Amino acid sequence: MKQKAKIISAIIVVIFLAFLWLFWGPDSWEVQITGVTGDGREVQYRIETVYADTSDTLVFRNADAGFLPPYFKFGSADLQAQANRVSQNCPQTPVKINGYGMRIQFLDMFPNATSIDAPENCSAALGQEDAGAS
Repeated sequence: MKQKAKIISAIIVVIFLAFLWLFWGPDSWEVQITGVTGDGREVQYRIETVYADTSDTLVFRNADAGFLPPYFKFGSADLQAQANRVSQNCPQTPVKINGYGMRIQFLDMFPNATSIDAPENCSAALGQEDAGAS
C-alpha cells in the first residue's frame, strides 16, 4: 500500500512539474520591437513590442535570470542594446524574441526575454558611412 502511495505521489509531482514547464517554460514570440525603456538599476529593463502585423502590444521584462530557472542569462544589458538597435534600424521588421514566462496584467508579470533572433542588418551598428547618409 505504501508503495502505491509513493508511485501515485511521484506521478502527481511529475504532472505538476510538466504543467509548470508548459506554462512557464521557454517560448518564442514573433514581434516588432517598438522601443526600449529602463536603466537596469532603478528602472527595470523593458522591451516594448507589438505582435507582427497587428497592434496588440506585448512588453517583455529583460532581467538576468541567473541559475534559477536554469536559463543562465547574465547579459541583460547586451540584450537591451541589441533590442535598441533593432528598434532603431528596423522598427517594421518582425523578429523572434525567445524567453520564458507569460504576461499576467493584474499581477504585473511580464515574460523575460533571453535572446533576440533578428536579421543581421537590423542588429548591426550603423557604420560612419551609414550614419552620415541618414
